[in-house]
Amino acid sequence: MAVDIAFIAVNYNTRALVEELIRFFATCELPFRHCLVVVDNSSTDGSREMLEQAQGDGLVYIQANENLGYGRGMNRGMAAVASRYACVMNTDLILNREALVALWEFFESRPEAGVASPVILGSDGRMQGFLSFPGLLLLYAPTLSKIKSKLWKLRVAKARVPLRVPGVLGAFFMIRRSCFAAPLFDEDFFFYYEDTELAHRYWEQGVPCYVLPQVSIIHTGGQSTSAAGGKLFQQSRRIYIEKCYGAPHTAWLATLDRARLRMKYYKYRILSCFVKSGKIQRKYEYYARLVQPDD
Repeated sequence: MAVDIAFIAVNYNTRALVEELIRFFATCELPFRHCLVVVDNSSTDGSREMLEQAQGDGLVYIQANENLGYGRGMNRGMAAVASRYACVMNTDLILNREALVALWEFFESRPEAGVASPVILGSDGRMQGFLSFPGLLLLYAPTLSKIKSKLWKLRVAKARVPLRVPGVLGAFFMIRRSCFAAPLFDEDFFFYYEDTELAHRYWEQGVPCYVLPQVSIIHTGGQSTSAAGGKLFQQSRRIYIEKCYGAPHTAWLATLDRARLRMKYYKYRILSCFVKSGKIQRKYEYYARLVQPDD
């Protein structure tokens, strides 16, 4: 399908969220040709049936017939459309016309731009950590990484014109066709860190990335994960480090990560003995499962 912008999402058992996206694009008048592409990773919540009935009229539905993960699913969606730009997006977003039009106008007026994002806010209205900061030192010094993230958030909050940034991460961003001529995401990642690796790759290639501080969208997810998700996160982190920084750093950082997780486990274990709090207990149980070796 030849359009100006393809909005691409990967669905796995988030039927209600996908229905909201379909309704948004069906009722929002936009000054460019567009389509919504939904790749379904063999959902079991009725998504398949709903998408089969809804496809057409701007909705492109792709059934993967298996859980491909995020990056592989997104690559299938990218390959299905011939668009000038693509928006990579999660399903758990609250979109608005102002942000989409601003992105369109920005790309049309700035031919050097490769990637751009609005400000990503959480449900509480606070800015989320949607920027990428490649650099080995930041991996070894997470406190320094947090400081850098806070400083950049202040820069974005104070900016009044598009701001060039080191990179953006994957809840929602728009890219130019030249940036996704080949498979976009590295398919060695199943879930987590595929967007970090992509941002790192663009950073090395010198692809200009921008944030549009005058517009925002809401990302309702990204607040918590299960212990199984936590372990997958750590596995994906090791894949990213090895690809971008090499095996020795992978081993050293994995040792540090295990030590940090164990320290958090002991912290919440002690707190749970003295503080009768559901939040503390959940933290303790989470880290207890996370530090257990895989079977």
